[in-house]
This record gives sequence, C-alpha cells and structure tokens, in this order.
Amino acid sequence: MESETKSNPGQYISEKAKESEKRGHKRKRAQDSFIKMKPNEQEDDWLSLAPRCINVADFAEARATEINTMMKAMNNISGGRRIFQKLPRHMRRRAMSHNVKRLPRRLRARAEAEVQKHKRANKQDSGAAKRSRRHRRRPKNLFAEYERRKRKHIWLETHIWHAKRFHMSEKWGYKIPHHPNEKSVRASYRALAKHCLIQDISYYGVIEVTGPQGYLLKSLAHLTNTDSGLTFASLSYLGGKRHGTTMLYQYDKYPYSAISVVNFLWKCLSCECDDRVAIKEETNTDAADKFSSTESRQLWMWVHPSSYETVLNEIVKMFHAKPVMEKMKKKRTQIDKGSDGVEDTGDESSLDFTKTDRQFKNSCVHIRTLKFDLLRFRLQGPLSHSVLLDVLQSAEVKCSDIEECEKMKWWESYYEDTQNAAVHDRQKEVWKNLKNIRTSSELSPGCVLSLTVKDPRLLLPQKKTKVMTAVENTTEPLANERIDLCRRFPDGISQSPIWEKKARKKASVEKFSIDELNKKRAEHLIPGTVLQLGREESRIPILLLHNPGKLEDVKEQMSCQEMQNSLGFGGGWDIVIPSGWGMAFWIALIYRGARAGGEREAQSASAQQGLPYFPYDFPDTLAYNETSNLRKNELESKYSRYPPDKRTNYAKFGVVAPFCSPWEQLVVEWNDTSVSISAKEQTSSIDVDASEMVLNELKVDDMAVTDSVPRDAVYVLRSRSRLRHLAKSCHRYKNMGKDCITSSLSSVLKGDSHALVCVSLRMVHRGVPALFGMVCLADSDDLQQLYRDKNYGGPLETLHKDPSLILKKLDKKCKKRKTKLDTEVKAALVAEINASNSLVSSVKNSCNRQIIGYVCKGSHTFSTGTGCALAYCTIPGLIKMLGDKPASCHAVVLVRNIKSLQYRFAYLSVLTKCW
Repeated sequence: MESETKSNPGQYISEKAKESEKRGHKRKRAQDSFIKMKPNEQEDDWLSLAPRCINVADFAEARATEINTMMKAMNNISGGRRIFQKLPRHMRRRAMSHNVKRLPRRLRARAEAEVQKHKRANKQDSGAAKRSRRHRRRPKNLFAEYERRKRKHIWLETHIWHAKRFHMSEKWGYKIPHHPNEKSVRASYRALAKHCLIQDISYYGVIEVTGPQGYLLKSLAHLTNTDSGLTFASLSYLGGKRHGTTMLYQYDKYPYSAISVVNFLWKCLSCECDDRVAIKEETNTDAADKFSSTESRQLWMWVHPSSYETVLNEIVKMFHAKPVMEKMKKKRTQIDKGSDGVEDTGDESSLDFTKTDRQFKNSCVHIRTLKFDLLRFRLQGPLSHSVLLDVLQSAEVKCSDIEECEKMKWWESYYEDTQNAAVHDRQKEVWKNLKNIRTSSELSPGCVLSLTVKDPRLLLPQKKTKVMTAVENTTEPLANERIDLCRRFPDGISQSPIWEKKARKKASVEKFSIDELNKKRAEHLIPGTVLQLGREESRIPILLLHNPGKLEDVKEQMSCQEMQNSLGFGGGWDIVIPSGWGMAFWIALIYRGARAGGEREAQSASAQQGLPYFPYDFPDTLAYNETSNLRKNELESKYSRYPPDKRTNYAKFGVVAPFCSPWEQLVVEWNDTSVSISAKEQTSSIDVDASEMVLNELKVDDMAVTDSVPRDAVYVLRSRSRLRHLAKSCHRYKNMGKDCITSSLSSVLKGDSHALVCVSLRMVHRGVPALFGMVCLADSDDLQQLYRDKNYGGPLETLHKDPSLILKKLDKKCKKRKTKLDTEVKAALVAEINASNSLVSSVKNSCNRQIIGYVCKGSHTFSTGTGCALAYCTIPGLIKMLGDKPASCHAVVLVRNIKSLQYRFAYLSVLTKCW
C-alpha cells in the first residue's frame, strides 16, 4: 500500500479531499477560499460592511456609561490611595503626604481637600484627631489611657511590671500574669526548691465579716463541716494566732454542692487566753463558751475570684443582710512619678472615681468586701525567710519632737496607746530573734506575725543581689529560746493596725512619691547615702502569714532521703500589705533575688507538692464546671482547625471524652447494678466475690442518701477519717486478709458510692501522665507479669474501628465512579455506627481495661524524678482494685494518655488533705 501512494501521490491527495468533503468542513473551505483572495479584493469586502459616516453625538451618547466608568477608574485607584500615590514613579517626592507644596500645582487643591476630609472623619470617629506620640506619652495622658483600659479587666498594682516581662491572661475579670516570656520552668523549680519564688496573688478577694462571735460561729457552721477538717470554730484559729483553710458548701448541703476553698484569719484579741498549739478534742465547756460569747469579732476570708461572687451571695443570704448604698465620692489618686510613668498633676484628667467596697448589714452583722484594700504576695522556698528578713525592718513608732501645729500621723495616734506600743516592742523583738532561724519550716505551721515596717524604697541595694542564709552562731541558752519561739509565739503578736480601715487608708495617702524621694536624695552630698526622714518617713502595717508547705501524704515507696526533702517543700510566707504599696514591696523583693512567677508557676508548685490547685482540680465545684467548659470549647475549636490526617482519631484510640472528664457518667455506671461481671472477674473466685459484696452493700446504703439529690450528683470525699482508712488500705498489709480489708471499707464508706476520691499517682517505670489521662484497673495477668518482670512496661490497647470512616470512604468511591451507594448497604453501615456509638457511650468499658478515674493534672516531677499526677477515682472502682490487690504489694493501677495506646503502671496513694 505504501508503494502505491509513493508512485501516485495525486491519487492520494484527491482521496483526502473527498474525505474532507464528506465530513462537512464547509467553514474551513470558506476560510481557505477567503485567504486565497487578493488583498485588494479583501479590503473591498471589509469596506462594504462599514458605515458611510459617523454621528459623533450619537456615538458618545451610546457609550456614555463606558466613558464615565473609565474616568472614575482613572481618578480613583483601588485600595484607597491618596492623590500623590496616583502620580507616576518619577514624579513622586519624599514627604508628599505632609507637605502639599511638593505636589504639582494642578493637584494641590485636591490634596488639601483630601487632608481636611480625613481630619473631619477622624474627629467624628474618635472625638479628636490622633495626637502625637509625645502627647500620648505625657504622664497625665498616659494615666488617662490606663484608666480607660482598666474598665474591662481589673489590673493588679504590679500589672505594668508584669506586662513587660510576662504573658498576661484575661481571667475572672482580672489581668493575671500567666507565665514569663523567657524559658523559666526549671529556673522556677530551682527557685522553689533552693531559693525563693514570689507570686502576686492580690486577685484573691477579701470578705470581711464583723459581728458577735457566738452568732458568727453558729451561722458559719452551716457552710462547713468538722468531718472534713478544722473550721472557723477551731480553737487553733479562733485566737487569731494562726490562719486556716477550709471548704465552703451551700447552706446545709454537705457533702454536696461545694463552693470554694477559702483561707481565713480572725482578728487577734487585745486580751486573750493562751492559745492551744496542738489540736485537741474540744470539751463541751469549750464549745459552750465560744458559741455563747457575745464579744464582737472580725473575720477575713480570702476567696478565689472564680467563686468570689458565689461565696459572697451565700454569706449574705445566710445572714439575711441587706445592701448599704453609699455615694461615690471623687478623690484624687496618689500616683508615684517614675514608678509607672505617671505623676499626680492636679489636673482634671488625674481625678478618678475610686472603686468603693460593697457593704451589707443586718441587726448585728456587718459584711464588707475588701477587694481593693489589701494586697497579698506569696513567697515560697527555703530562703523566703531570709529575703523577708533583709527587706523588712521594724520602724520606730516613738516620736517626741512633735509640734502642736503639726498634724499627727496615723502611727502616732495608734501607738499613743501604751498597750499598742508594748505589743509593737514585743513584735520587734520577735522579728529580731527570728534571724537565728534558717528556714520558715522550723516555725509552728500557720502562725501569724504582725509588723510595722519602714519604707522598703529607702533600703534598696545599689544592685540586684541574691540573699543567702546567714545564721549567727548561737549559744545553748539562745538555742533553747529559739526552740520555744518556734513552738509558740507570745500573746498579741498578731495584733495589727491593718485591721482598721482608717489606718490602711492613711498609710496609703501619706506615702512619699518617688519624685519627692529622688529630690531628697539629690540634696545629699554623698551619693548613695541612706535617707533619714525621721518623722516624715512612712510606716506601713503588714501581716506575715506562714505557709508550712508539704507536711502529710508522704508516700510509702519513698526513700528516707526523699521523705526528708519532701517535708516542708513549698513552704514560706504570705505578706499582706495595704493597697498603694504594691510596687514598693515588689521591687524590694525582686532586688533581693526572689524570682517572679505567674499562674503557671503556681500550678507547677502545687503539682510538685502533690496538692490540688483551685479551681482546676476541684471537680465538684461550680467554678470547675465553668473553667472546664471554657477549656473544652478552646480544645475542640483547636482540634477542628486541623485537617483529619493531621489530628488524632480518638475513636480508634477508644477515647470517649478527649477534652473533658465525664465524672457524672462514670460514677453512674459504677453504681449501676445492672452492669454484669466480666469473664475475667468470674474466674477470680474469693477476692472478687468479697469486693462485689462490698459494692452491693455500698449501693444499698446509698439509696437512702441519694433520694434528696439527683442520681448523677457527684461530690468529692473530704472526710479525714474515711480518707485515712482508704489510704492505709492502699499500702502493704501483712497481718490482715483481703476479706478484713474489704469488710472494714464497707463499714467505713457507707453511703459514699457516689463520691470521688483524690489520689496521687507515681509512675512505676517510665511515662508521664497527661491531662484527661485514664486511670484503669489492672488485670491479674498484668500484675503477675509485672511482679515476674520488673522492666515490664505495660499492656497495649487494641486499635478500635471507626465505622464513620468506612462510610466516608464508600461515599468517595461512589462519587468517583458516579454511582449511588446501595440503600441496604448504607442502612447496615448506619446501624453498625449507631451500635458502636452506644458501646462507646459507656465510659467505664470504653477500653480493654475498666476505667475508674481521670487525671486532673500530670507532669514530670523534678522533686522525685518521675512522672506524677493528681487524679480522681470512684470509690467502687477503688474498692474493686483493693480487692484484687495482693496483700504484700502496694496499690498499682494502669494509666493511659488520650494520644497513646500504651498503658503504664503507677503507684496509687490516697490524699488525706484535699486542699
């Protein structure tokens, strides 16, 4: 065939032409014929179609819209550009926006009109044109801007100092320092363990209650319970020598409806009996005396801001008090020039309506909020005592050179009383003797010391220093005095003028500004000379509240050296000062080497001590529910922003609640009598039967208790006696059998099957527990393998199926093939998904191991060198675990994080102190 075409090409071309005609390429042939025409013939053909003449008016009218849009586009360039920005590049000059004369003459008028237009727009929006930076940075204008920014969230007095160095968070109506901008996790722990860590906790609000002692104690007894620990009525705290901590509940609803943890302090009596140091059983005569006393007493309660309003409303409702309305008065604020970049100019802009405290009254009780009257700094660490000794120096309150025309200072009028002056001398001597003590852990736990000190700004060192312990060599008689002083402070040592509102107010008003102090320093011939102001020097009343640190819950598996190191860990002092003196004391403490921390450091310190932190670790409070809901929404929104292939599929990991802890559902499932015993439980004959009998007894006894509360109501067990019994059962016991342990638990824990127990977890080998981690029961095979092989890491969770993914894959395949999914297949898949969801909805049996609790916080603990966590477990789950536990071994559970399939072994210990 190829040879034929080569020999006769004309025949091949004619055949191709015939084929093209058959296909109907008429248009192509017409174009080819037009192209083959001569040029003159083409022009004649085009001109034959054109009109003979054009009417300009009609032509412009027909295209008027297009011309208008073209002119607008030429005049108005997109993006909101100015006149000078429309010029070509070669015609632009520097500073055209400021100097109109740099523009061409034809554009100057339009540029001037544009400038005036922008000025009018700015005035309408902000009321005034934007000022220059120099004007905005003037002290009075800066102060006005600060006051405007404070309206939404309350600022601490140290806010500006923290804002330059910390990441600030908006929580509970405050601007709170969250964590430093620098890497500080290990440095903060070193300060906590070896030196001093300081935090500003002035966001804790104070509620003051004044009234007859007996009436106050009887009323406050409805909000507390002696079974959970010492309360307001304890003789240890009633004298005012010690401050205490207790848990508040709604009126007569213990153990349900917990509100908040509060720290309280009674005002010290001027003449009182000797206070008891050790906690003893109170006799009927003691109870009758304190509950029948009609002496007027004053009580301060420090409350976390997340539950401040709830506690205040509950107290006001209990006393049936009514609000007292007060008029707002305009007062001049005293501001230091140089401390915050602001000065008191006396202008109208430096005046502010001061925030007044709310007051409530009934016939005999007066309630007052002191949110803005008192500040509180927390110092933790072994050298916090040495730092305070270097900062605080007792002031002289005796002044003889007072002229008649001069106005008396607040301290002169207060210490004019000989009894108050004698108390001050006693306090001064005690503070001097405390220099012989190395750390505050040697003192009696929770003791209170009052002082009137000098202005700390006058005692600032030239450079930042790090104060270390410097204990002088003492003789034996002095050592004996030191032991007596540590055991018990003298009477009246906590009596302070800070309890009086007038004294607090005058101490803030009579404060020297930094500008005035600098002027007085400039008058000295020798730079660096300490100012001696005499009577003009400020005197500040303060309170020192001792924090003992970690005293209880020492784990049995710790070594002796670890036990010694853990005692008193995290202890120190809290310093309470009047408002207005925050920056003065803060800078003085920082210059002595104290390291500043935020809320993250406070949570880390509580984790290192093994104590819960309010409100994140109190699941039965309203504040916890609010914070957990906010945290859940944030985590869910963050999770949804990731694509499916870049986020964890929790359904495959068998995690029901990855962003919260379903306490109510877990407690209900453990108390559900319809839950059948698994095959593994039936094989273990005696021990499991005993534990199941205990669980059934608890459920029967709990029926009468839970009639007045919802079925899913959850509370935390805080009974000290029951917690101690549970804690002993978690340790090794050789003389008692399992039946004795389980029977004794059933007798102690009657009616507490709906309770949660706070436990501490310590990993056996490796692993770090994380938030929302699952605490599970270990099978007998797991425990036996652990006892045989000490390096056994733990079992693995089997990978679960996610039926929703199968349906999605089938839908994608059907879309690609352009077919529809069979209705029967789709119905079967939907039924399988619903069945899997019903199984997953069971929290207790959502994994291969039964879940008994969840982790509230977990991290690597530097004090022990292992992963530790704080968790809450259900009482039925704990009893079942104790029934399966060998008698000679410590309680062991399994912990699994939400992003892992690996179970890890952990020692479990019950905390007897839950705050």
